[in-house]
Amino acid sequence: MKENHLLSRSGSWLHARRRQLVAAAACGLSTAMVLLAGCGPVKLVANTNIPPPLVVKLPITVALFMPTEFSSYVHKEERWSTKWHVELGQAQTDGITRLMDAMFERVVRVDSVNAGTQVPGGVAAILEPSIEEYAFVTPRDAGSPFYAVSIKYRVNVYLPDGKLADSWGFTGYGTSPSQGLSSEAPLSTATALAMRDAGAKLAVEFREQAVMRSLLPESATADSPPAAPAAPGEAPTVTTTPPEDEAAKELGEPQETAPTESAPTESAKSDGQAPPEGEQPKSDQPPEPEAFSPKPPTS
Repeated sequence: MKENHLLSRSGSWLHARRRQLVAAAACGLSTAMVLLAGCGPVKLVANTNIPPPLVVKLPITVALFMPTEFSSYVHKEERWSTKWHVELGQAQTDGITRLMDAMFERVVRVDSVNAGTQVPGGVAAILEPSIEEYAFVTPRDAGSPFYAVSIKYRVNVYLPDGKLADSWGFTGYGTSPSQGLSSEAPLSTATALAMRDAGAKLAVEFREQAVMRSLLPESATADSPPAAPAAPGEAPTVTTTPPEDEAAKELGEPQETAPTESAPTESAKSDGQAPPEGEQPKSDQPPEPEAFSPKPPTS
């Protein structure tokens, strides 16, 4: 009887201890989630290295205007009691500048969209980039171990007199796996990939827009490469004059030309008379021209 009583007290103590441990674990988990949700602000500076695109330069001069809203753009928001601060201005300004230098024959920086007429030599258009939206998704938002970023850009195309000719929008996307409790590193990687994706679309698709094709010279296309220079050690192609013609020029003699045959006149066609005996009848088609080889000049 005494042993049963002891076993009963021991079982009750174990059950009570188990409930305490479970409550403590739940409390610790809740506290950790609160701390994660209410942690300090996330601040990062975007950094991307967009390589020069392998595209043919368009043979025109354009002006590039970077508004302050673009060159110093900062995205701010508060989510899950966390403040997010993402600086994009310097990275996207450097990236757009490198892309434009690789896409056009000459790029001139200007201070406004009305400064095109003040550029020496003139410009074909003024380009103004802008950012419309920066958005991101965290693992807590999507329930997946990834950070995702999308950036919407727009390029306004102005005529040299400052009038808006067209506007073209494009979006870049980037993702990066989460890295433990850190938010800065994966979000920075996803942002850099989104900017790089947007740069690739700008380099490839912008030249295909109708407004850009209309700015090209008549003899040029958006995809035609310039004439390749002669290889080292290779003589350039030169059009030469035959020696016979050169000698004739030096002697002042008239150059012989190949005889030409004129087509029969209407009166000859409608004459209807038979040709004299011994001559071949004339055909409606002109005869083939005789072969001609230039004679060497005489001294």
